[in-house]
Amino acid sequence: MKHKIDISLKKQARQKRSIATVAAICEAATYILKQDGAGGFTANKVAEKAGVNIASFYQYFPNKEALLFYIAQMTWEKQLAKLTPILTQHGRDPASKLRDFTREFFMVEAAEADLRQALRGASIDLRDTPEFQELISTGARLTKAFIKEAVQAHDADNLDFNVNFIVLLVTSFAERTTDERTSGANLVRQADLLSDMLIAYFRI
Repeated sequence: MKHKIDISLKKQARQKRSIATVAAICEAATYILKQDGAGGFTANKVAEKAGVNIASFYQYFPNKEALLFYIAQMTWEKQLAKLTPILTQHGRDPASKLRDFTREFFMVEAAEADLRQALRGASIDLRDTPEFQELISTGARLTKAFIKEAVQAHDADNLDFNVNFIVLLVTSFAERTTDERTSGANLVRQADLLSDMLIAYFRI
């Protein structure tokens, strides 16, 4: 049986000084993750890089896993803020929305590629926590509802499978191609090719 990791904040930063301290810790952690990977990521190194004492670190984060989750949370919330307007807009045809969503999702994944790879290596166990599942549930729900609306006329009997297939295909391919540092016009082209394939096959 795995030991449950406490990834909740000890306290919220509310005053300017506290907010600045937490921001410095997150910035330092992100830098270390990108430069040194999971192996170089420790609470002491983060505190030193942030210019704060270790007591300040533990004032907000009970452990480095809690800091990793906080960074993942901030990253995901920024991603969701960019994708939600596309997923929830009304009055546009599903094909255009799918193209816009796929393009924006690819761009978001590209912008966070370094951090995502570092988090993947350092926080593999976080994906199994209730906190992480709750974090991604809103985005997953919005995405699946959008895809379901787009493809339901194609094959009602296999709707759930088709929805899960499209979500998995888009997210996996976006992660794969941005891990390879595809960017710019090539990234947009790949996003559009994927959208066109889905639109044609599912007659969206």
